Amino acid sequence: MDKISKFDGIDYIKSYASKISTMHELIKTLLQDHVCDGDIIIDIGGGPGMGARIIDDLGKKAVVINIEPSTTIYDVPRLSTVEYIPLRMSIKEALDAQMPYTPDCLLMVSSAHEIALCNNAQASENKRIFFQDLNIFIKKNLKPNGTIIIGFPNYYKGATQSEIDRQRKLTESVFGHSHPSNEFFLLEEFSVALGMQPVVHIQSPMNIAPSSSQKTVLMANGAVFNNIEAV
Repeated sequence: MDKISKFDGIDYIKSYASKISTMHELIKTLLQDHVCDGDIIIDIGGGPGMGARIIDDLGKKAVVINIEPSTTIYDVPRLSTVEYIPLRMSIKEALDAQMPYTPDCLLMVSSAHEIALCNNAQASENKRIFFQDLNIFIKKNLKPNGTIIIGFPNYYKGATQSEIDRQRKLTESVFGHSHPSNEFFLLEEFSVALGMQPVVHIQSPMNIAPSSSQKTVLMANGAVFNNIEAV
């Protein structure tokens, strides 16, 4: 599967975003407390401006720059309080690009594992390259003492392999693909790579198929990192 363009030509909101609404609600809670009027936010992998939609729904007067390689980047409704700037490119292309503004906040929701997979290596190497690129981007672009807000899925700690296997079958039936646990990110991996501990970390179960009687072992995570000094 082409990991960059796999969302092209589909109704992203109905086929994907609506099924991970738990993640977006989690991030909305964090954005409410950590984004202010006048802030500039870069949303990495924001699809059809999901970060801009959430921030606009909060009534925040902000600028949101969306870095997204798929055509969904243009599928954004009229926004009331947010100035939306789409930059159709990958994170690797963005490393060499000049951002239109210097951001106060870097936002990344449910895209880290997908971006990492584009490195086409084993999971550990994919993550190493991803964090290397992310830290380069942070050093080049984010304001001193800026904020990073990250939303990411993983399986709850203590989930057995059989529980994960059942979850993956359900996830595949909903999305057409699923991820083994080593492709998902852990909070500890972000902390080590960014060289700091989160100031906030919240979790919530992701029930991607409400009609299913199967207990979910998929968790939505939201984390906030401040006082950025990327390693």
